[in-house]
Amino acid sequence: MVTPRTLERSPSWLGFAPILVANLLPFAGILAFGWDAATLVTVYALEVVLAFPLTAAKALFARQPPKIVDDGEPSVSDELKQRRGSVELVSWLPPVYPRNVPFVGTVFTWFAGISMVVAMAISAAIPVADVLWRSEVVLSVVALVAATAADTWRDYFRGGRYETVSAYEVVQAHLGQMFLLAFVLMAVASPEDVGGVALLAGFVFVKVLVEWASFRAAHGKPGRLTGWLAGPDDPTEPADPPAVPDGDPDVRISTDDTAVLYTAIHQTLFRTVFLAQWILISLVVVLSVVSGDDTPLSLTVGTGVVFALLLLVIPAAEFVETVLRYGPLEYRRYEDRLVAYDTWVDEPQWSVPLQELRDATVVVDHLPDHLLGTRTFDVTMGWGDDEFQRDLGPVADPDAFVSAFELRMRTAELDPIDRRLAGAAVVLGVGFAGALVLTYRPWTSVIALLPVSFLLPFSLAIPWGLWRLAYPSLE
Repeated sequence: MVTPRTLERSPSWLGFAPILVANLLPFAGILAFGWDAATLVTVYALEVVLAFPLTAAKALFARQPPKIVDDGEPSVSDELKQRRGSVELVSWLPPVYPRNVPFVGTVFTWFAGISMVVAMAISAAIPVADVLWRSEVVLSVVALVAATAADTWRDYFRGGRYETVSAYEVVQAHLGQMFLLAFVLMAVASPEDVGGVALLAGFVFVKVLVEWASFRAAHGKPGRLTGWLAGPDDPTEPADPPAVPDGDPDVRISTDDTAVLYTAIHQTLFRTVFLAQWILISLVVVLSVVSGDDTPLSLTVGTGVVFALLLLVIPAAEFVETVLRYGPLEYRRYEDRLVAYDTWVDEPQWSVPLQELRDATVVVDHLPDHLLGTRTFDVTMGWGDDEFQRDLGPVADPDAFVSAFELRMRTAELDPIDRRLAGAAVVLGVGFAGALVLTYRPWTSVIALLPVSFLLPFSLAIPWGLWRLAYPSLE
């Protein structure tokens, strides 16, 4: 197998040659099919956008832990990013790290936004719909994406580069390159006085420069400019494994599977309401660019299907994050120590002496606990620089959990939700959303989605406030 050390000894120009050829391949279109600069830029732009799913896949396998900014109250994503362990899905691929799952949602969220920027940048000067319907253009884009995928397999997987990077580095490097390319597109594709040769030379030069920067940085030879273009190079050292006493635990309490499932559905639905608007806005912009009187129906439908999948992929990533954060955990007591153990990857996650557990409270705004009678506890642990907070649970027997881990708290009881406020919130939310749909009728045209996307989150502000007031107070 090729190793990172072997790749570093390989001649730079020889290793870069396939990438260079792939990026210059569209020149054949100019010679054989008479492509103009606008066609070439469209091909490169599509290749850039279609690289996002490959970036998401690469991020899952990155071995190094990502950078975490600890603000004292970590979210589900932040806590999952600190998860230890991996799982092997198939024998011919490296293991997947659950801590990298949050970065997949980030990649596809940015995919929608950057697709919109690229579409707006090139639409003023390029008849995108006409270009996309030419078979040689489609084949050229497929060839570029295939070349990128082949280089990823050789360098990232077989070459072992996944061992030296974190998911944060993979995603940030790709986003930095995409932002630069989007800026170049806006700079060289919009002005009418930019000729074909200048447009062609400028875009190709920057595209090759970015590819060269990534290649040089991956092989340990970044310069000042190329190092900046290649993204961050600030890996986090793996933390020491948590202390786990020898022998079998005295107590084992697992999270409740049904409550975990309800929690994942609950958090996914609420977050999707606010994420969906940006994907719908991106859909409107992109469809307005590729659609026209002479545009084939299949092209318009295909674009709509891609963004419809985004509306499923991003919530799916959120759902998986929540399940992985709460689902596989088992809380174990070893004499005077609490150990959180991930039964899926078969590895302890963190460990803390029982006397360092303090400020334990019942989480009152956790809807599944109200529905199922389970409990989730917010607990502060450790002291000084080692202090951190965690949500423990949801567990089916809260009294047994409090007793087993000696949580010092007044009661594990949870007052019921105010049904009057909750009912008013639901009625107002459905009413406001229904009024928007009936007013703008988004099923009649793509443009009608735009005001609905902008106004929906604002229309839900009052219902959301009432819903929050319906939860019992910590007092």
